[in-house]
Amino acid sequence: MAALAAIIYNRIHIFATEADFSAVVNTASIISLNLIACLIISIAYYFFTRFAKGSKIILFHILLAVLSFAAVVVPISISLPLTVKNPELFPGLAVPMIFFPALAWFTFKPLFKFDE
Repeated sequence: MAALAAIIYNRIHIFATEADFSAVVNTASIISLNLIACLIISIAYYFFTRFAKGSKIILFHILLAVLSFAAVVVPISISLPLTVKNPELFPGLAVPMIFFPALAWFTFKPLFKFDE
């Protein structure tokens, strides 16, 4: 779902700003990065629940939120190729996409509640 939301956001951003960053961030990279991020979140949650039982799970959620905010530095610090037009609009595309895996986790995790 995070990948789908990111693809939809990418299309909306292209329509609204007329800035196409498909040379830097294409559909395949959006899907793969979101799947990898969600897989890492799931694996981290699995191991975290094995070592921290009970109400300490909230620490995982806080850590996920903090790491998502810290990851905002990545798209801001990327140097785009000189051939890309309107490079100042790239953070407006990439920064919101950083939060999609965590948002998907916070949205869909309660639907799959297991005994922890």
